[in-house]
Amino acid sequence: MDSREKSSTVLIGAAIVLVTTTVPYLTMLNVFLFSGIFLAGLVSLTFSIMRYQVRLPYNEAFVLGFYAGVLGGILSEGAAWILMEYAGYRPGTESLALIIGWLLEMASDKPELQPQVQALLEAEKLALAPIILSWRDVLASMLFSAAFYAPIAGFGGMLAVFRLKRKARR
Repeated sequence: MDSREKSSTVLIGAAIVLVTTTVPYLTMLNVFLFSGIFLAGLVSLTFSIMRYQVRLPYNEAFVLGFYAGVLGGILSEGAAWILMEYAGYRPGTESLALIIGWLLEMASDKPELQPQVQALLEAEKLALAPIILSWRDVLASMLFSAAFYAPIAGFGGMLAVFRLKRKARR
């Protein structure tokens, strides 16, 4: 792959990470083992390999997915800050409220779980409370997200190569 093809692969993956971490209810994908971020690597590498008809080794697929995760993590946290600052919306809060609602519904007829239910309600209040972030906080969260999302998207890219190699053998 040349540099233009690599950069488009990374941008596609970063865009998928951005969408799955900021769009309401799509954030639910990441509740399940960060599958939205994993899918970003998988989809972007699958699309690029098929589009450009190239063979990639696993390590190169991992690196491309890794870079997509880094860029996606940085863009995701930047977009989250902009949404919180200017739109009053914190990405993921509706997903958190939905999951807590499900848990409360399941625990409603079990009185022995009431202490845990109260703790869950307190945690929800803290999670949904308005926050003010400094630039240092935003940069730290960008770095953390980039470091955390990168290997997940990289493994998604490796799975894309594995799937396509297996499919080509048939």
